[in-house]
Amino acid sequence: MSMIKKITDALSRPVCGGWDRGFLGSILEQLSKGHHLSAKQKQTLGMVLARNTVEDQAKHENWVIGYEKEYKEDAMVLAYYHSRQPYYRPMAADIKAGNVPERSKFMRMYNNKYSKKVLIEQTKGARYSIGDYVMPRSNFNSFKNIEMVNTSASWPIQNASIEKFKGRGGFILGIEKHITTHAKGAKRYRILAAGGIAPFIVEERFLKIAKK
Repeated sequence: MSMIKKITDALSRPVCGGWDRGFLGSILEQLSKGHHLSAKQKQTLGMVLARNTVEDQAKHENWVIGYEKEYKEDAMVLAYYHSRQPYYRPMAADIKAGNVPERSKFMRMYNNKYSKKVLIEQTKGARYSIGDYVMPRSNFNSFKNIEMVNTSASWPIQNASIEKFKGRGGFILGIEKHITTHAKGAKRYRILAAGGIAPFIVEERFLKIAKK
């Protein structure tokens, strides 16, 4: 069997995802153009093909049932966190796209110490409620701790809303479904500054109830 056939067969199996799929696609393109592989590429190719066989696909199909029943909800939570981290980013993208990740790789991500912290924070109840009037804490940094909801809004409009929040606080419009850091107080809130027109997102650890 030709190497190109082995690669296309592996790519046809749902078990092949994330980094493996990207790597095999790149190698397939090189071979299709008649390029030669380096010794390192050949070694990596052998390892990737070895974990995306027919037997691996059968195990994957059994894993799909367990994943859907036991892990899918947590997987989506972790995908939002790891999509901002480099190591598990390809798998996170796969999960967010609705694909079932390869079991051994997923379990490594699931049991990662940072993943455990994320899941703990995700399950905590929200400290603040929709409609609460909040102020930024002293540890708040407007350059690091704000995520604009509408990035198409002009910088003067965004900046004006941020400055109003720093000086006058704002109102909670909603509680975001997913968190993106593993820190304590990672729950995320959608906020509109008092007098502002551009809403933004801030983590719980940077907020406090405003004095009336």
